[in-house]
Amino acid sequence: MIRKKNARLAALAGLVMFLSTLGVLLARQFNMGPTRPAPGFRTFGPAGAPVQILEYSDFACAACRKAATATDEMLKIYSGVIRLQFKHSPWVNIHPWSLDAAAYADCAGEQGKFKEYAALLFESQEKWEKAKEKPKEFEAFARDLNLDWPKLEACSAAPETRKRIKLDMAEAEMKGVNSTPTFFINGKRAVGLDQFLEQARKFDNLLRAGRSRPVGECPEK
Repeated sequence: MIRKKNARLAALAGLVMFLSTLGVLLARQFNMGPTRPAPGFRTFGPAGAPVQILEYSDFACAACRKAATATDEMLKIYSGVIRLQFKHSPWVNIHPWSLDAAAYADCAGEQGKFKEYAALLFESQEKWEKAKEKPKEFEAFARDLNLDWPKLEACSAAPETRKRIKLDMAEAEMKGVNSTPTFFINGKRAVGLDQFLEQARKFDNLLRAGRSRPVGECPEK
């Protein structure tokens, strides 16, 4: 009797594990799973824009630096019709200071300078990404931008700041992000700058299709 009960419990545990794994795989395949809105200072473009982009990035990633330049240009070219939400996906196992960089950038954002601080992080990757001790650049960037350094320092260590970044990381894992930068453009995955640019070539067609419909009319199913 006990053996049968243990066997049933083992089978139930196996079923739960199988369903859990299946759920994660389906979430990754179909871009399901939770997507929390990025803070306002990491969001660029109008809420109702026809092109909605999620970007998962790492400040210590060279490919992400190139992608940042490309997305900045896209936001200028397609001003008003693109909305980009920047999400953190630091690879802390190979970039030991990337989570700290994300925290400082977010705290700079709370002082109105996320974009500027992020640009300095990307431009100076080789100076801080593999530092053996805490990079002095984090403070130097804050001084250059006339930020309140003591406030920034306290904010970067605050549990709520770290939690916000780790929730982005968990979201990226749920979506199967295993390389940065990874984009989701209107829900469609694009890994790396080349795939992003390939999808960007279709923006004009998407926008023309949107403008050709009468106001208030939904696209045909």
